[in-house]
This record gives sequence, C-alpha cells and structure tokens, in this order.
Amino acid sequence: MKIKNLFLFFVFTSSFCLITSYMFSQGTWTQKANFGGGIRGYATSFSIGTKGYIGTGDSGSYHVDFWQWDQAADVWTQKADFAGVARWAAAGFSIGTKGYMGTGTSGGYLNDFWEYDPSLNTWTQKAGFAGTPRYAAVGFAIGTKGYIGTGCETGFFAYRNDFWEYDPALNTWTQKANFGGTGRYGAVGFSIGTKGYIGTGMDGYTRKDFWEWDQATDTWTQKTDFGGTARHSSTGFSIPLTGKGYIGTGWDGNIHQNDFWEWDQATDTWMQKANFAGVGRAYSTGFSIGYYGYIGTGEDGTGQNYNKDFWEFDSGTTYITESSDNNSCYVYPNPLTTQTTITLKNENENISLQLFTLSGKEVTTAINYSENKIVIQRNDLKSGIYFFCINGSSTKEGDERKVISSGKLIVLPY
Repeated sequence: MKIKNLFLFFVFTSSFCLITSYMFSQGTWTQKANFGGGIRGYATSFSIGTKGYIGTGDSGSYHVDFWQWDQAADVWTQKADFAGVARWAAAGFSIGTKGYMGTGTSGGYLNDFWEYDPSLNTWTQKAGFAGTPRYAAVGFAIGTKGYIGTGCETGFFAYRNDFWEYDPALNTWTQKANFGGTGRYGAVGFSIGTKGYIGTGMDGYTRKDFWEWDQATDTWTQKTDFGGTARHSSTGFSIPLTGKGYIGTGWDGNIHQNDFWEWDQATDTWMQKANFAGVGRAYSTGFSIGYYGYIGTGEDGTGQNYNKDFWEFDSGTTYITESSDNNSCYVYPNPLTTQTTITLKNENENISLQLFTLSGKEVTTAINYSENKIVIQRNDLKSGIYFFCINGSSTKEGDERKVISSGKLIVLPY
C-alpha cells in the first residue's frame, strides 16, 4: 500500500470537519491489581493527578496504613502510614497536590484532620474539623476549598446535617448552610464544577434523595432522586470533565447491591449503567482519575467478608463519526495520556490528519499509519480538547481525495 503525505497539523476550517456524535454504552468494568493493603471496609480514598490513594479502614481491626495506586502501571505502593490513630469511616478529599483526611471512629468518634503531601510522603496535622466528632461523613473538594458534612456523632440516632468548608490557605473551617436533607450517615458526596452533591444515606431509614449545593450562593437545591433503591454506605465519584456523577453498591436494608447509576448534571437524570463487576457490597471506597472511575474494598455481608479487589469503570463514551462514504472511526483510549489509536472502518490511501485546538492554534505531533490504524503520540501536546479531521481516499481506483472521518480527542494532564 502506497502512503503519501503522512502528517499531522492544525487547520480550523469547518468545511474539512464533520460533526462528532457520541455512541453511549452501558460502560465496562475492568479488574485491576488488588488493593495492596489487603481486605477491609470503611476505608478512605482520594486521587491526586494520575495517582489514587486508599488508607485506614476496618477488617476486624483498625488500620493506619496508606497506599498509592499508579494508574499507568497498575501498581500499589505503600506510603507513610496515616499519622492519626487507626480508624474507619473517615472523610477525605484532595485539593491541588495535597490530600486530606479526618473524622472517623476508633472506638470513640474523632474530629482530627490531616494533610498528606505526596512529594514529601508526609502527614501534617491541621486545624481539627470544626463540627462535632463523627464518622461516616462525606467529603469532597471544589476548587481550592474542601468540604465535610453529615455523618453520625455520639448519641442514639445522632445524625448530622451540618456542612463545613475548609480553607487550606488559612487552615480554617467555616460553617456553611446545613445540608438540605435530613441528618444522616453513610451518604455519598462528590463535586462537579462549582457544585457539590450529597445523596442517599441513613437517617433511621434508608434514603435516595439527592441534593445540589451551590458554592457561589451557599444554597441547597433538591434534584431528581437517585435512580436505584434507597440505601446507605454506597460508593460514588464524579467525572467532572463529562458533567457526570456516579453512585452504586451499598446496603438497601435487604441486600448488598451491585447496581451502578450515572447522573447527568445537564439534564438532572439518572441512567442505569453496567452493574459493578465485583460482588455486591457496602462500605467500599471510590475515586476518579481523568475519565475513569474506581471502586475497591468493602464488605459483602457474608459475616465479616471484607474484600480487597479493585475495579476500573469506563463509561463507554466513544467518539464516532460518519462521512459520506460511511467510513466511521473508533478512537481508543479517549481521553489519552501518552498515545491513542484511531481505527478506520475502511482501509484508505494518501492519509493526512489535521488536528486543531478550540482556539485555532496549529499543533504537530508524531503519528504512525498501518493498514486502517493511525497511532498518535502525545509528545508535547498540552492537555485539553482537540478536534481531528482525516483526509484521504479509499482503496477504490479513481476515488478522489476527501474528508473520510473526523472527531474529538481529549488529552489528560500527565
């Protein structure tokens, strides 16, 4: 096969590019390396860059060990032990390059609060959480601020609905408007953009209500109820770049669930996705890195049957395009970190590929073409959204050169 003019460059010209459409699937689960610290439930997690972190928890005894997972290598590495007392059901979140963990229980309820610096592999105690000591609260971050709310404190059915903001620059806590639902523990919390979300949980009854908090106005607004059964101690995370949040697993009063649901911020609707591929469970932990979500550990209800398995969720959104000769393409992985492959439906000759940013800046990078596959190396491409347009002709004699496919690439930070 004769290949000419194999190059990658930018031209922002609508006549060369076709509209990208989306193909949605139910998503797929892929098992990754088991959590390095062994079996447990009630662990706490967060992510920083392309690394995930899980620590503390309960497996019949309480833990302080703390582990880092490398997304690229699928390897767990033990890091410095959490510096507070061993505990379970703590709250955690990350802000920038630092992770934070606090509250929980270790026989008594706790309100101490700690910062983890991965560059130094050290823990530093910060100002204690300003609410009452508690466990099974939710934690998430929005921009440069972190948030902890709800949970259970000392006392019979002493469920909380207070909500607090942590400012790492000042090392201070500020009380915000109380959570809009009832006081509860075992809820799920995550953030998308400048909005925070809390839903499900237990207030004496399992719940499925779902609420949005607006950081700018400090107000709570009830959204569409969670799509599954009412439950507590589920696991959730968000994929902020897609405007989607996810909740799954948990205990609904009858069984340990493995169903898994996606919430769309733009439409305020829930859609059931592929069931979590591990055994149904509660008290697991989850986080996201880029466009992928992760769930691991937890307790499956058969005695003290704690787990150490760890799973990756891919929502299954793939960018597909159709040209006049029905030559679609498949892009994987997308988003990409180091490279991606565009697979064309039909084999073509004289291939060239145009790549452009949203602002119209020309970019170049290395590619290789073989048969019907184009491999794009990230090289010096900055993170962000790019559109591509593939020009060429089919293998049919006499075909003119034309646009054969187009689509969108998303490049993640290293």
